Amino acid sequence: MRALVLGKGGREHALSWSLVAGGATVFAMPGSDGIATVAESVAGDSTSTVDVLDAVRRLHIDLVVPGPEEPLVRGIAEDLRAQGIAVFGPDRLGAQIEASKAHAKTLMRAAGIPTAAASLCQDFGAVEQTLAVHPDRTVVKADGLAAGKGVIVADDAAGARRAARRLIGQYGSVLLEERMRGPEVSLIAICHGRDYRLLPFARDHKRLLTGDLGPNTGGMGAFAPVPTTSVTAEECAERTIGPLLKLLDDRGTPYSGALYAGLILTERGPKVLEYNVRFGDPETEVLLPAIAGSILPWLDGAARGRLPSEAPQVVRNALGVVLAAQGYPDEPESGAEIAGLEAARAAGALVFHAGTRRLGDVWQVAGGRVVCVVGQGEGPSEARDNAYAAASFIRFTGAQWREDIGRSWDV
Repeated sequence: MRALVLGKGGREHALSWSLVAGGATVFAMPGSDGIATVAESVAGDSTSTVDVLDAVRRLHIDLVVPGPEEPLVRGIAEDLRAQGIAVFGPDRLGAQIEASKAHAKTLMRAAGIPTAAASLCQDFGAVEQTLAVHPDRTVVKADGLAAGKGVIVADDAAGARRAARRLIGQYGSVLLEERMRGPEVSLIAICHGRDYRLLPFARDHKRLLTGDLGPNTGGMGAFAPVPTTSVTAEECAERTIGPLLKLLDDRGTPYSGALYAGLILTERGPKVLEYNVRFGDPETEVLLPAIAGSILPWLDGAARGRLPSEAPQVVRNALGVVLAAQGYPDEPESGAEIAGLEAARAAGALVFHAGTRRLGDVWQVAGGRVVCVVGQGEGPSEARDNAYAAASFIRFTGAQWREDIGRSWDV
């Protein structure tokens, strides 16, 4: 098996690592110096069908795995499938579930999937009218791709107005949603048509600072599995994954690839906060180490329409701590020298590179989220202790990290 992973971040590093563990020879476009420790980097634009198709033919690729959402939104999956190439990911129409929050909300309503009440606002006048009638709709979401940073949870209507004004200026329209209460979990299904296999619940920590304070980020850490929840992953999938897949299949637009449901476990049951059409980041960095063996059979099976009969088996706990650059998330600073990467690995951790570059023997910061340090263990506390012990070896100027990832595993 020869696989091509599209992307360059920590998620793509983890995917490449897992595919290699399954015996695949892996290439990454464009890849990174960090990913190059497990996969060969390939020059090119990962959103360009021409570039990807050239690499597929030149390298005799058997399976293409897009990491981020942008190649999928641009139609890379259907373009390659039209050439007879196996791709793990949905076509353009399926990718609109993530590209447009309004489109996703329409699908959820049609499928009877529990979610927050919301209003689409295409100008600030509509925002004012909505908040006058629904002052509790203080969750503001950009109606477009925002790299995980297009959601602002305001404390009140005044904060929602400020957030909406900024996001409308950037994206043109926003959703105003009611604020729901409860613990959040991430549920990822590997899908083909109506058929799916579940990965375990994971939990992401979005806020920048310890104590769940500060601005939202792409994710400052995660853990998997989540030991105790009020509802099982299977029960959640029956309400939030299955109905959506059935609706899309009934409409003649079957879905294939990863379907990520961001869920909130309210007093009235699980509700969908958002859908993504790819693996989450940093959830991928902890989900793949938590399962037995490699994710390869499920990705290849979904791409070819023959999913393995069983879901991936959870065999250990994994917890990841993200070390972020000075100034992240607003204006991350690059160039700081990174020390301690080898020491962290020697301590038994997995170190997935999200934003680094290598100049000779020196590693430098080259992105907002720099590395995700993953500890593993038979139990939650062992995984957490191992992650933080290894992360303590890594140093660079202005490094930011949370001290409370996984402090409470049960939700």
